[in-house]
Amino acid sequence: ARLRTTLERHPARRGRETLHAAFGLLDPAAESPGETQMRLICVTAGLTGFVVNLRVVIPGSRRRRRIDLAFLREKVALEYQGEHHRDPHQWREDMTRVAELESIGWKVVFVNADDLRDPAALVARIRRVLAARA
Repeated sequence: ARLRTTLERHPARRGRETLHAAFGLLDPAAESPGETQMRLICVTAGLTGFVVNLRVVIPGSRRRRRIDLAFLREKVALEYQGEHHRDPHQWREDMTRVAELESIGWKVVFVNADDLRDPAALVARIRRVLAARA
């Protein structure tokens, strides 16, 4: 709300159109720069129908698992793997989370910083996975 007020208070500011366009791309559910970049690559490519940071209940468990970008219809989960996922404890936790999601029908697609450097290849991969699951 403060950002919107600031944008409206400075109507003659240079770059106003760019700022308004960027404001329209904000998502308060975003948790990291890598996740945001992955989401923006999807949006720019016209990939729609996803939910940011979807919480999924694992049947028979009290656990709720979070998916960075979830394509609900196809049950495709895009998971951005930043450097903190290399921590041994986090890596084991990620393995369990993926196994749980896959056990209830989700296809998990990992994305890392190298993938973000080639958006066209990343989008092509995502489209292939979505098409296979449609």
